[in-house]
Amino acid sequence: MLRIILLANWGLGLELLKVLHCRKDIDVKLVVTQYKKESHDGWFNAVYNFALQHNYKVEGHESISFEKLREFIVAFNIDLLVCHAYMKILPEKVFSSPRLGSINIHPSLLPKYRGPSPTYWVLKHREKTTGLTCHYIDKGVDTGNIICQSNTTVQPDDTIGSIIEKQKLTLNDLVDTCIKNILDPVFKSEPQKEKLSSYAPRQN
Repeated sequence: MLRIILLANWGLGLELLKVLHCRKDIDVKLVVTQYKKESHDGWFNAVYNFALQHNYKVEGHESISFEKLREFIVAFNIDLLVCHAYMKILPEKVFSSPRLGSINIHPSLLPKYRGPSPTYWVLKHREKTTGLTCHYIDKGVDTGNIICQSNTTVQPDDTIGSIIEKQKLTLNDLVDTCIKNILDPVFKSEPQKEKLSSYAPRQN
């Protein structure tokens, strides 16, 4: 059984926690997420609330230091750190500590649209396809080697919300493929092609 720490936020983060929660081969030892006592956004506390309801150990991302996170990884022999929509850049001393490394699930087909607002820019540039990318975390922003991807068709009437809902439907298979690849001793992750890369700045 893989011992995992999840750092995740928002709707896709909630879906990711649900997927991990249902797997018999996963033991989520800690959930790190955002929390605000009073929020008008129904998704803001979604990961936090689900984690509490299902008796996971939860830490607010503002209250846990990188040093404390690393100490937890070492103390509980964490195999894998999993991220989605976590708005802090992890230092190498953290992302290199788990036995199998650290991965991120990013809502675009990397290397296109790295950064914090990929779906906004997918729609703005009228892309026909987007998706999710599971990649290893390295020192860059969304630059690590690709483990696997899933595709989502973009329709003319799509919104950020509708694309997220479509991406949720692909998340279970993505996680399944990702875990199988990580555990496969002959699997080789794919370096991103820098010539094809683009950066999605935060939407103002």
